[in-house]
Amino acid sequence: MGNITSFGASGITSFGVPVLPQGIPFGIRSKHWFVAPYRTGSENGASDGNDGKSPRRALKTISSALSKATEDENDVIWVIASGNSAAETTDDLAATLTWNKDLTHLIGVHAGGPVGGRARIGTQTVSISPLVNVTANGCLFANLHIFHGVTDDSTGIICTQVTGDRNVFKNCHFAGGGTTTTADDAGMRSLKLSGAAECLFEDCVIGLDTVSRAGTANAELELDNGSTVDGCARTIFRRCLFPTYGTTNHVFVIVDADGIDRWVLFEECSFINAVASGATALTEALAVASGTSPSGLVLLKNCTLVGATDWEASGESARVYIDGAAPTNNTSGLAVVVEAT
Repeated sequence: MGNITSFGASGITSFGVPVLPQGIPFGIRSKHWFVAPYRTGSENGASDGNDGKSPRRALKTISSALSKATEDENDVIWVIASGNSAAETTDDLAATLTWNKDLTHLIGVHAGGPVGGRARIGTQTVSISPLVNVTANGCLFANLHIFHGVTDDSTGIICTQVTGDRNVFKNCHFAGGGTTTTADDAGMRSLKLSGAAECLFEDCVIGLDTVSRAGTANAELELDNGSTVDGCARTIFRRCLFPTYGTTNHVFVIVDADGIDRWVLFEECSFINAVASGATALTEALAVASGTSPSGLVLLKNCTLVGATDWEASGESARVYIDGAAPTNNTSGLAVVVEAT
């Protein structure tokens, strides 16, 4: 039997098992890399010239740490907050960050709040879309704030896109359309899933309510099948918050005709359009196209909706089911089809 506790190049172990915060994966050859990003405030000493193997020798950019990580070994990259202001703690990308290594994990280190956390990814460069593109599978992302807010009148600006399968996102804030010139453009998305299957989003914030989306037909979240033959299958959004500031044609979620296979579950989620702060009601919360092939359903379980006339416009798709909440005034039921009410 090994020592009860030992200290080595791979960190602290107990009976040979790495001592890590709860829920952090590890593997036979796992390594840990540290990043302390900043736009200003270089006194934290972080530099891509460091080796990144300890907080005191932290790298400056996440892309540098990703280049050092090894796929399929459960390497962990820690993003350390270095201040309260965005400038002190943001990794400003000059190009899309493509997360392309399976079983490689990205964890923010900050106080832990879900909205606007200070372990932050952003940009000062216009027209980057998506800002972050997750193509890998089996990765954990936690305690991150991804913000796309550069003044630019390009259409279709996406903050974060996920095409990989079986990825888990916890306590992350996906904030697209951070300036008026992009917030009101068609195609703006805070988060887009393209053929991503069996993913979990838990205690995340998806959207932004500080900048008006106007009446444009855009959304905080989109589900489509991307270049695959399958839609997004068996994906769960649990206890997520969807904030927005929109009117009429803007929606919280767009689901394309082939965007879902089997089902997508929203469990105990809150969809809040800031009608008490100047926004006006949306026509519908979800714009779900009629299913083609593959097809699937949207299940809302114990969800809350504020600032929209209805979950889905009457007769639109018959693919939205509501469980545990009243789909319209004075009615309730188990997994009621919205169209049927």
